Order: sequence, then structure tokens, then C-alpha cells
Amino acid sequence: MSEKKQKVLVICRSAAGQMYLGVLMNRMWYAPILARTPEDGVRLAQETPFSIILLDGDISEFTLRPVVSILRTEPSLKDLPLVVFTTNDNPSVSEALLSQGCAAVLSKPIDLSMLYGVLQRLSGQPRATPRIVVKFPVAIKEGSAEKSLTCTSLSEGGMYLRTYEPLPEGTVIQVKFNLPLDPEAIELSVEVVRTLPLSVQLEADPGMGLRFVDTTEGVLAKVRNFVQWEMAGDLEWKSNL
Repeated sequence: MSEKKQKVLVICRSAAGQMYLGVLMNRMWYAPILARTPEDGVRLAQETPFSIILLDGDISEFTLRPVVSILRTEPSLKDLPLVVFTTNDNPSVSEALLSQGCAAVLSKPIDLSMLYGVLQRLSGQPRATPRIVVKFPVAIKEGSAEKSLTCTSLSEGGMYLRTYEPLPEGTVIQVKFNLPLDPEAIELSVEVVRTLPLSVQLEADPGMGLRFVDTTEGVLAKVRNFVQWEMAGDLEWKSNL
């Protein structure tokens, strides 16, 4: 499904951190622009509009404070939400950063759900939960008829099924599917909340967006864990490299 990604300025001195955040932001449906220093970030911000600034805060406190000061006073950046990542779990450090104007301070290793929630709140992202690109069959049942469609997008809140004949919005149907490598089938009710006929956008998959409506906590946890693993299971942020 085609969708314009919001641009995020990522300031991180290490190549490993830049790769981690760059890949993660892409998978979270943001467009990361990478910078090694706040000065590089200022230059980029004068050329490109951003929604959020992400800063690797694992530098000395004497260096971090001036960096944050630059990002909070520079005209091209001062109105953007600033999120800082740090391994320092001292509450006074977080309080000091927040008092300098940071919108959020997040601990490493990163909690994916917390990060997405913060970004969603600060950027106005309409999707409440992260989603991933997938490809697996889903059996749908409407009345006595049953057929198989392909799921192309999945989140803990719902899925997108590719079809040339989407059902009307508001339709409630039963679905059954297996997450990849999971032998236990998931069965639940879903509601059609969005349809995209073939003629609307040639670059997007025709189909329908489904919202899970009777999900148990066990199923939610299973889908959430699968989404998070697919999104970040192959990534590791080794600081100070």
C-alpha cells in the first residue's frame, strides 16, 4: 500500500546507531535522514522539513547539554519534538533533558511499542500500532462461503488483504490464519474499515483493511510479538562504535 512517509532527522555519531535507527524508522514507516553531528542536522533541516528529531544521547553529559541546547535554540529545529535515547537510567539526567525542552527520553535497549507510541503521539501518525509487510494466506468466511486471500500487511490491530473484490466497509466476517512458522491457527472476527478498488491507485494493492474486533489478550500478544520480532529482531544497537 502506497503511503507518504514523514521525514525524521536522526543524529547519531556511530555508524551502528545510524544503521539501527535508520532501518527501524524505515520499518516503522518513517523516512530517516541521517546526521552525525547537530551541525550536520542544522544544515539538513535548512534544506528538508522534518517531523521529529531523534538524538543518540550516549555522549558525555558535558557534551550532551550543549548539543541539546543547539537543537532547542536553532530556528530551523527548535519547534520540532526532540527524542533522546540513552543508557543512563539516572532519573536526574532524564529530568534535566526534559527541562531543556526534550519531548521524551527513552532508555536503551529500545522498547519498540513505547518508541512507536511516542513517535505516533509527537508526529500525529494516524496508525496507533506498528505494521509490517507480510505475505501469507488468510481464510475468510462470509455466511456459508469461504475463500482464501493474501495478507500483505499486519499489525496487532488488524491486517490488509489483497483482493479485486473488497467487501463493503462495515462488513463483519470471520478469518482464520497461521502466522509464519506458527502451527497454531488464529480464528477471530474482523470488520472491514477500508477498501481500495483496483482503479483507485495503480501503485497500491487493491484490497481491504480489516480491524480485529474480538481479539483475546493471548492472540494480541502473539501478533504483537511477531510484528516486533519481524520489525527489529535482526537489529542490534551497539553504542559508542
